[in-house]
Amino acid sequence: MNMKGVVLGVAGVLGVTGAQAADLPAAPEPVDYVRVCDAFGAGFLYVPGTETCFRIRGRVRADYATAFWGPKGISSMSWNKNDKPGYYFRARAYVYSDSRTNTEFGLLRTYSEILFTDDTRNNGNTGGLGVSIDTAFIQFGGLTAGKYYSFFNYYTTPILFGQFEPAHSDYNTLGIAYTFAFGNGFSASLSLEDQTYSNRGILGAASSAAKMPDIVANIRVDQGWGSAQIMGALHEVRTLKGNGANSGNELGWGIGAGTMINLPMLGEGDELGLQTAYAQGYRAGTDPNPWGAGQDARINGNGQLKLAQSWSITAGLNHFWTPQISSGLGVSYLTVWNMGKRNNFDNWDIQGNIKYTPVAGLLFAGELEYKLKTPERQGADTKDALIGMFRIQRDF
Repeated sequence: MNMKGVVLGVAGVLGVTGAQAADLPAAPEPVDYVRVCDAFGAGFLYVPGTETCFRIRGRVRADYATAFWGPKGISSMSWNKNDKPGYYFRARAYVYSDSRTNTEFGLLRTYSEILFTDDTRNNGNTGGLGVSIDTAFIQFGGLTAGKYYSFFNYYTTPILFGQFEPAHSDYNTLGIAYTFAFGNGFSASLSLEDQTYSNRGILGAASSAAKMPDIVANIRVDQGWGSAQIMGALHEVRTLKGNGANSGNELGWGIGAGTMINLPMLGEGDELGLQTAYAQGYRAGTDPNPWGAGQDARINGNGQLKLAQSWSITAGLNHFWTPQISSGLGVSYLTVWNMGKRNNFDNWDIQGNIKYTPVAGLLFAGELEYKLKTPERQGADTKDALIGMFRIQRDF
């Protein structure tokens, strides 16, 4: 074979190879897979292309309750009143969203909790679907802004249902707050909170919109043994002129303290909680679901504004008999005075439950709640009340 033949042969091979290469598909772009983020606990993933971690969780809950007996007009169910059913059914779905990013200024976090509820309404009719935002806030370093649980809140006992609820502060609100962290678990918070979420109104007159938000502050410690908190709040009570009331306003207030103590010597996960609060014109700080006159103040016979005075104390114990079986006991006492003889009252509330978790994320629970009778001088709705509840709940 001469040199000319060799050159033509090589050229032919290269031509064929080039044509075949041109027919091959282009290399795919690299895929940015979702990665597990273990910086904030289980369930977090990285948002592709960012350093933000997110987690979506959910819960579905079914409640079935009945009033064995109870006062008229107090419970959403009653055997004593014809226009109310003797039972209460509820289905509720929760969607939790949590995103977190570590920055040079501290943690940047957003959190929201949305509830979808269908239940037996108070008037005995089948209720429609209700959608509510339980919490939705942004945190950046020590700053919290949006809708969150009041910084006056602390302990809520291990109850599940709580038709009447024990005597303690337990409400969420719109606001803006800042938390100062001092190290070793110590912190202090100052919060400006929407007064409309804590306003209970005035007995005997219409209330008016407050000119200032609630001012709430607390000092807290969280350590291995448990936690403790002291808290205080300022709450404006304002009246409208007319209907027997003179125009005016008063500054209500409340103080409280509580502690949670871990009891591993009794059982893994066991804890004991205690809380007490005193308030003038700030009923949201002592009882979340009033029984009887629930207002912040009253108008007396001279048209003067008189702030309600209230004091509450509550205690609860949660005990694990086995890793799957636990029970909770809650006891609370509430007394309210300066509301006029007929509207002053005091009562005890006792709740007990047993909870069973056969597999992770699934709960079966039964609970009884008993409200003790108040003195006869305190009006018509003072009968004892006993409510039973059964719950099935799935967390995922």
